[in-house]
Amino acid sequence: MIFRLEDDADQQIYAKHHVNAFSFYQSLLEVLKHLKEIYKDQNLIQKCHHEYIALKQLNKLFSSFYSELTKIFSFLNYNDVTLMNNIQNKINNHLQNVLSVCLIKFSSLDKLKIFLQDVNNKQKANYQLHDE
Repeated sequence: MIFRLEDDADQQIYAKHHVNAFSFYQSLLEVLKHLKEIYKDQNLIQKCHHEYIALKQLNKLFSSFYSELTKIFSFLNYNDVTLMNNIQNKINNHLQNVLSVCLIKFSSLDKLKIFLQDVNNKQKANYQLHDE
């Protein structure tokens, strides 16, 4: 695949694709990752950064909010720890209160997501019972 590259892409990886280079590519995934980093759309990244800053759960279900959050987050160069630290400011007041009251420390983003989805589903079920 490397030999099928042209123009700028070929020039960008030329020094690394030789076997005798100091740090040559070990796999095709490394080549693609390097090219993706070089040619990423800066406008899209900027737009996603602004959307991430403005995103709030408000009255959305947590699952809808989280889906939107992860879509935006996939374009940004943040790690899961950053998202875990920032998510409390983006969720609705009820979930913020639950997180501040419970003393559980979450070791992963998935565990935090599952906890918040469960709390949100219970809150939704309580509202439905009161509406009937």
